[in-house]
Amino acid sequence: MKKALRVFLLVFCIAALLAPQASALVPYTTYTYDIDGRFVESPHAYVPDTSFDSEDLGLAVPMSAPTDIISDEGDNLYIADPVNHRFLVLNPDYTLNRVVSNFLNDQGVPDNFNQPRGLFVNEDEIFLCDTENNRIVVFDKTVDETGKVTKVAFDRIIVQPESTAFAEGATYKPIACSVDTAGRIYVVSSTTNQGIISMNNDGAFLGFLGAQKSAPSAWDVFWRMFQTREQREQLTSLVPTEYNNIAIDASGFIYATISSLDSGKAADAISSKSTAGTYAPVKKLNAEGTDVMLRTGFWPPSGEVTVVQYNAIGRGAKTGISTIVDVALGEAGMWTIVDASRQRMYTYDSKGNLLYIFGDNGPQLGNNNIITSICYQKDKFITLDKASSSFTIYKRTAYGEDLTAAIRNVEDRNYDQSANYWRKVLLRNSNFDEAYIGIADSYYRAGDYEQAQEFYAAAYDADGYSKTYAKMRKAWIEDYIILIPIVIVVVVLACSKFFAYANKVNVAGQVMKEKRTFKEATLYGFHVIFHPFDGFWDLKHEKRGNMKAGIFFVALTIVAFIYNGIGKSFWYDPYNEGISMVAQFTGVLVPFALFVVANWCLTTLFEGEGSFKDIVLATCYSVLPLPMMMIPATILTHVLTLDESAIITLITSVGWVWTCFLLFFGVMVTHDYSFSKNILTVLGTLVGMVVIMFLALLFSGLFTKIVSFVVNIYTELSLRV
Repeated sequence: MKKALRVFLLVFCIAALLAPQASALVPYTTYTYDIDGRFVESPHAYVPDTSFDSEDLGLAVPMSAPTDIISDEGDNLYIADPVNHRFLVLNPDYTLNRVVSNFLNDQGVPDNFNQPRGLFVNEDEIFLCDTENNRIVVFDKTVDETGKVTKVAFDRIIVQPESTAFAEGATYKPIACSVDTAGRIYVVSSTTNQGIISMNNDGAFLGFLGAQKSAPSAWDVFWRMFQTREQREQLTSLVPTEYNNIAIDASGFIYATISSLDSGKAADAISSKSTAGTYAPVKKLNAEGTDVMLRTGFWPPSGEVTVVQYNAIGRGAKTGISTIVDVALGEAGMWTIVDASRQRMYTYDSKGNLLYIFGDNGPQLGNNNIITSICYQKDKFITLDKASSSFTIYKRTAYGEDLTAAIRNVEDRNYDQSANYWRKVLLRNSNFDEAYIGIADSYYRAGDYEQAQEFYAAAYDADGYSKTYAKMRKAWIEDYIILIPIVIVVVVLACSKFFAYANKVNVAGQVMKEKRTFKEATLYGFHVIFHPFDGFWDLKHEKRGNMKAGIFFVALTIVAFIYNGIGKSFWYDPYNEGISMVAQFTGVLVPFALFVVANWCLTTLFEGEGSFKDIVLATCYSVLPLPMMMIPATILTHVLTLDESAIITLITSVGWVWTCFLLFFGVMVTHDYSFSKNILTVLGTLVGMVVIMFLALLFSGLFTKIVSFVVNIYTELSLRV
C-alpha cells in the first residue's frame, strides 16, 4: 500500500508539473461566438509547430518585411520579399530551394524586380506582381516526380492593360493576383478603386469585377450640391474603395478582401447580422463580379464580432472592426481570413458559418506581430509575420481533423459518415452548434424527424426545424386528412355565427338609448370596422359606444402584442429571449397617447368638432383590427412553415393597414373635415407627435440635470456642515 501510494503521489506531482507546461505550448485561446455574441472557448484546431526566419533558411541577405506567402500542389512555398526585390522558393521541408532576384527578359536583357509584393502559383507557372515596375512577371516552373521545384524560367511580362475604362492618369500597382483554370488573370492594384482588373492570358483587358460601392453620408450628398469641382474631387467618402488581396478556388470563384471600409457601417452590418455584402470585408465574386458568398451563420463572416475584444492573455484591448488583409482557401470549402489589427485567424465553412478563431499578438511561438499573409499547406496552416520576417507553421489537431472530415463529408454528400465525425466533434466541444446541425441533418435524411428537431433546436437552426416540421405536418395530414375540412368548416361557421350575432345586437341597438351596456358597446366595434363612416358618426352622435369598451379594445391590443412576443413557434422565434411587459405596454399606450394629444391640440386650432373624449373613443375603436389579425397570425406560426411566412406577414399587414384606414376616417368623421383637410390634419398630427416626443425628452433631460444639481448641492452642504 505504501509503494502504491508513493507511485500515485509521484504520478500526481509529475502531472501537476507538466500541466502548465503543456498549456503554455499554445499561447492563444481558440474560440467562437454564440448567437448572443458571447465568447465561447473551443478546443484548438491548430497548434503552433515551428517557426522559420532568415537564419533558419540560410539566407545570405535576410528577409525584410515579406508581404506574401503561398504554397503549390507539391507543398513548395513561395515568399515575396519586396525590400530585397526578390522572391524565395522553399522546398516542402522548408529548406531553401532558390532565390529569384533577376532574369533575362523577352529582349534577352538582364532585368530586375522592384518591390514585388504578390505571388500566385499554379501547376505550371509562377505569377509575380512586380509592383513598382507596374507589371506582372510570369515564370515557368519545372518539378520532379516528388513535386520539388527543379527549374524556374522566365516566360513573359504582362504590362498594364490598355483601356479607356481606366481613369485618366491612373497608375497601375499590382499587389495581388490570381489565375483561373481558363487562364484569365485577376489583378488587385493598390491604386485602382474601380474593382478587380480582369485580363486574358496575354494581358488584354476584359473589365472590372466587383467594384466597391461608395458610402457617402446624407450630409455629403447634400453638401456636394454646393461644392466646387475641386472640393468634390477631394470628397473621398464618395469614391469607391479598393481591394487589398485576392484568392481563387477550383471553381473559379474569387475571394477578395478589403480593409478600407466605413467602420461605422461595417460595424452596423455585423451587429445587425446582415447577410448583404455591401460593407463586408471579404466577398466571393463570380465571373460577372457579383458577390455570391453565403452568410448563413449566426454572424456574418467579417472577422471579430465584438467591437471591443480583449486578447487571450488579458493584455489591453483592440477596438473597432477587423482589418482583413488576406484570405486563404483550404479543403472542403473552408477558408480563413486574418485580422492584422489583432493577429487572429477566422475560419469559416462554405456557408459562412464560423468554425473557430485562433492566434494572438505577442512574441511567443504561435503568436504574431504583424501578419501580412496566410496560406494552407495541405493539413498545415502558415502565417507570414512582416515584423519578425519569419513564418510560422501550425499543425492541425485531432479536433481539427475531425471537424475537417465532418465538413468534407458534408461537401461530398456523405451525410451518414459526416454525422459520425460530428459526434466526435461534440465529444470534444459540446458548445459547437455546427455539429448539432450536422447530426440533425443526418437524422432528417434518415426520417427520424423528432430527433432531428431536437438537434436543430440545440443549434437554434430555425430553417432546419421548420423543414423538419413540414415533413411531420405532411405525415400528419396524410393520416388525418378528413379532419382538415372539418376544422375549416367549424372555424368558418363559428366566425359566421359570431358576426351574425354581433350584427343582430347592433341592429337592435339602433334605437336611441341614454346608456349602452358593455356587450352592446363592444359588439358595436365590429360595426365600426366594417362600416367606418356611419360607424364613427353614430359613435359620436348617438353614443353607440362607451369608454369601457374602448379601454377593452386597447387592453386587447396590448395582450395581442404580448402574445405575439411570447407565443410564436420555435421556428419563428428560435431564441425566445422573452419580452419586457413594460415595453409592450408603453409600445401601445405611448403612441396612442401621442396621437390623441397631438390630434386634439391641432384640431382645436383648426375648427375640429370632436372633443377630447370623442378623439379618445374613435382611436380606441380604430385599433380593433390589430388584435383581430395579430392573434390569429401568432397562432398560425404553429401551423405554417418559414417558407409560408408570407401569409403571416400578409395577415399582420392587413391589421396595420386596416387600423391606419380607420384612424384616418375616424378623424375625418369625428371632426367633420373634408377629405383634403383631413389629409393635412393627419400629417400635422404625425408632426405634432414628433414635436411632443422631442419636448418630453428635452424636459426629462433638463429635469434629470436639475435633480442631479440639487442632490450635489445638498451633498456638498451636508458634508461641510
